[in-house]
Amino acid sequence: MTDGKEHIEPALVRAWVTETVRTLGEARARIDSANVFPVADADTGTNMLLTVTEGARAVSALPDGEPTDTVLVAFARGALLGARGNSGVILSEFLRGFAGAVTFADQPVGSLRVATRFEAAARASYAAVAAPVPGTILTAASGGASAARAAADAGADLTGVVVAARDGSHRAMLRSPSELEVLSRAGVLDAGAYGLVLVLDALCRVLGADGLDGAGLEAEAAARGGSPGAQPGAAGHAADPADPVMSVAGGTMDAMATLTTDASVDREAEPSPAVGPGDPAQAAAPADGGTASVGLDGEFEVMFVVEAGVGDALRTVSLETDGPDLADALRSALQEVGDSVVVVGDGVWQAHVHTDDPGRAVAAARQVAAGRAGLRQVCVRHLATQVAARGVHAGLPEAPPHTDQQVPAHGVVTITSAPGLVPDLARSGAVVLLAADRAPEPEEVLRVAVDTSARLVTVLPGSDAAAAAARAAALLVEPGAGDLQAVEVLDAPTDLHVVAALAAAQLVEEGQAEAMRAALAEVRAVQVAADGSLVRPALEELLRPDDEVLTIMPGRRVDPLVIDVVVGIARQRVPGIEVVVLDSGRDHADLELGAE
Repeated sequence: MTDGKEHIEPALVRAWVTETVRTLGEARARIDSANVFPVADADTGTNMLLTVTEGARAVSALPDGEPTDTVLVAFARGALLGARGNSGVILSEFLRGFAGAVTFADQPVGSLRVATRFEAAARASYAAVAAPVPGTILTAASGGASAARAAADAGADLTGVVVAARDGSHRAMLRSPSELEVLSRAGVLDAGAYGLVLVLDALCRVLGADGLDGAGLEAEAAARGGSPGAQPGAAGHAADPADPVMSVAGGTMDAMATLTTDASVDREAEPSPAVGPGDPAQAAAPADGGTASVGLDGEFEVMFVVEAGVGDALRTVSLETDGPDLADALRSALQEVGDSVVVVGDGVWQAHVHTDDPGRAVAAARQVAAGRAGLRQVCVRHLATQVAARGVHAGLPEAPPHTDQQVPAHGVVTITSAPGLVPDLARSGAVVLLAADRAPEPEEVLRVAVDTSARLVTVLPGSDAAAAAARAAALLVEPGAGDLQAVEVLDAPTDLHVVAALAAAQLVEEGQAEAMRAALAEVRAVQVAADGSLVRPALEELLRPDDEVLTIMPGRRVDPLVIDVVVGIARQRVPGIEVVVLDSGRDHADLELGAE
């Protein structure tokens, strides 16, 4: 598939993109089940698949005849904007580094240039992470780059360099339990590293090389003196019962290699790349016979895009002068409010952080970007809810293929412009889209709908503009949008409607959508300036004798004494009414009042 000059043709890149999506789609459940770091929320495979799917969508939008670099850049940019989770963001930066690598003018375009691309991809991945950790996708990227350079310097052709990169990443993945204690305790390989190995394996296959999960694995195992169920250490090296080993079985993803406690991977002479990539969820069993703990490095996952021309951005970002500084400043600011900080991109950035305070994370990013860029696509998820919904890692039996039975039937998306509401909205199990500066785009609503991992998603828009975007997003649902099949938009024109609907959904185990519709029909809401002459008539018009709850959501500039007055008026007018006060987080002096 390459010409005599060993140039990577555009058609080959397109084939790689397609094969990557297929491969990660097949491996999705297996990778999910091995996900224990940084949080055991069982979504690494899903996140990596969704990331490359968005990259593939960007490539498919290109006209025929575009050169190789254009196709690679489109793949990387689409992956960046569609990146999900820690692993997806890092993978998108790996692809950006691979696409953007430059070489010396006299350097051949073949194997040496590809090795340079792998090195650039590894460097970019490491630089994006505020606190790099060994035994992860980063180590796999570095192992692949080193192996690619060694192969190129030794005179390997293009295919040989790519295979070397794949195998170097594979060997690094096998070492991950020895480098990251949480993996060793859980008895798994690193899920992100496994995903990267499969991305590189897809490139090997489109180049015509043997894939790691090929049908010859069983024969290879037998030839090395092992069996489909057990493989001793690398040829010529004795087994060590204390360490895990790769074993192989025939077939593809359903019969990938497993790690057991029977034998050893010799860490000096690493296992032969002819062995399969391994099943990340079947590494060495925890030494103490127990299960891995589920550590949360923040209550919430916050992701957002930073881009010039959005929100309060005043000028175009200069990639040469502003780009690196802005990315570094974002990483530093987010490290002050959370962990698992990753910032990727150049001119357009995707940021990821785990934090206990989503509002602080967003405010810190806005402060850094002020005057240079703005935020959009601000997505917030509650990590503990995700862990509970997907199942805590505990020994991890062999992962079954991804089936409809594993997909939640129903998910909820909330759209709000009130930063103060975000934590409680996310704790309810909704995926939250914070649209504080402007109405969301339909594509942003579609993204968070996909992030619920559900087939049917109900959107509570919180404003008329957001409702219009959500209805447009419903028309964009098509095969390839994760597990999503349909989007329903409920009539929730204010944040107080959103709060009431979610509260009603929490009270029932089944029929949440019906409960939300019923609650929305009962809510009446009004926004009024915090002026005594205006508040009393507004309350008198709003409240009815049979109302049970009054919700008050003041702006940050409302005097607390005004809230006390509102509570007094409400209880005088409707004795026994329950009054709930919520923090909007908005910087204004208005009161939002809702009765039901």
